[in-house]
Amino acid sequence: MLKTTDAAESAKKTQDQYFNAANQMPAEIWYWAAIGSIIASATLFLAGRRDWSIFVGQWPPAFLLLGLFHKLVGPRR
Repeated sequence: MLKTTDAAESAKKTQDQYFNAANQMPAEIWYWAAIGSIIASATLFLAGRRDWSIFVGQWPPAFLLLGLFHKLVGPRR
């Protein structure tokens, strides 16, 4: 079982890894990923792959929230 300090250190390390990776990408990548997943969802829907269309159609909010999170909370370059 992790101690509270170990868990906090682990969470901090994970957060630092996320921000280091996110800082390597341009900010617009989140918005393009959201648009791309909307297009992919529409394409899957038109191709008759309804289940996959719904699955992929749930990605845009996640991409937009990750972009917003990084913009509001992330370290400045």
